[in-house]
Amino acid sequence: MSAKLTKAEQTQRTRRAILDRAHHLFATKGYAATGTEETIEGLGITRGALYHQFGDKLGLFKAVIAEAYDEITEYIRSKVQPLDDNWEQLVVGCQAFLEIAQQDNLRRLVFIEAPAVLAADTLVEFDRYGFGLLHQAIEVAVKEGKLNTIDAEGFAHLVNGALNELAAWVAQSDDPERLKTAQKLVETLLNRQKTST
Repeated sequence: MSAKLTKAEQTQRTRRAILDRAHHLFATKGYAATGTEETIEGLGITRGALYHQFGDKLGLFKAVIAEAYDEITEYIRSKVQPLDDNWEQLVVGCQAFLEIAQQDNLRRLVFIEAPAVLAADTLVEFDRYGFGLLHQAIEVAVKEGKLNTIDAEGFAHLVNGALNELAAWVAQSDDPERLKTAQKLVETLLNRQKTST
């Protein structure tokens, strides 16, 4: 016999159920076509509970996108962690980000719905940690003498912008060749700045 859940545990369980359902609906139907009633249907949750947790539909969407960006960061980290060389981590990390654009659970959410629904500064805020990792890898590459650029932060913004545009392009197609092309393009962009040492 299981112990009775505390109020905090019940609240957390309710929040998780709403987020999981909303993630699925936003990823498959999109923001505009997803209603709050549909989000709570069959969960034994009232609309008031949804509003209490997230404020409104937009607040719920932001919470889903925040989790999606956390997922992206963890995915990239899992790809680069086994690598010892910072340059290899930089290239593989950028390529891993592009792989997200063909993952069904994230592609529509992050690369189609989020830019259409959320303000640019909100997206920048969500991407702050991921951008920080990119910027740090570029700074290390400059310090190690592997990357030649007039400004590490500016180059990080250039690469980040290119990655976001390439990912949006990749997300529009299921063709694995498009992903491979995008990965090769970003590798070429980075290698053009790589020093010969």
